[in-house]
Amino acid sequence: MRRQIRAAERHLARVDPVLAGLIRHHGPCTLMRDPRPHFHTLVWAIINQQLSVKAAQSIEARLQARLGVAQFEPQHFHRVREATLRSCGLTGAKARSIREISRRIRSGALDLQELEHMDDRQAAGLLIQLPGIGQWTADMLLMFSLGRLDVLPLGDLALRKSIRMHYRLPDDADHGMYLDVAESWRPYRTVASWYYWAAVD
Repeated sequence: MRRQIRAAERHLARVDPVLAGLIRHHGPCTLMRDPRPHFHTLVWAIINQQLSVKAAQSIEARLQARLGVAQFEPQHFHRVREATLRSCGLTGAKARSIREISRRIRSGALDLQELEHMDDRQAAGLLIQLPGIGQWTADMLLMFSLGRLDVLPLGDLALRKSIRMHYRLPDDADHGMYLDVAESWRPYRTVASWYYWAAVD
């Protein structure tokens, strides 16, 4: 994976002078340097839905402390009451989503390892069928746990803001405008997205 990311950096620097500057400034992309298991990443992404990074980190830390774990596994949510999860800062909808996904994995109805044998569209399609999972959450799993290198998560507000800022797009830019900017980044739009997030952190 490290070799692929270095190749991505070379490609992006060659095709886009804005990205070339960001790569020089932020250094090597650390994506997938320490990948977490799929379930942990999925819980992390659910926690992060529609929240600032700081707020999500706080909720994740409280949940880890309450469960006494550093890495989430399906069995950690067995017999945990919704009220307990909500006391850590999760909404009722997020708590129910995590509990139901955990139940499906424990029962054998869902195997997240199967995602590794699917292409991006198939994997996202399976994930979006799960309760509480939309395209943004599926994109996070594809990027941060499955290591897919050509994901462009335009549902992410911070990413869109960074792209608008760097390319002087209007505030009401539609998805087509973002896709046009990102076309030359293929097949490494995941790595490009990492740099645009780094630029607004």
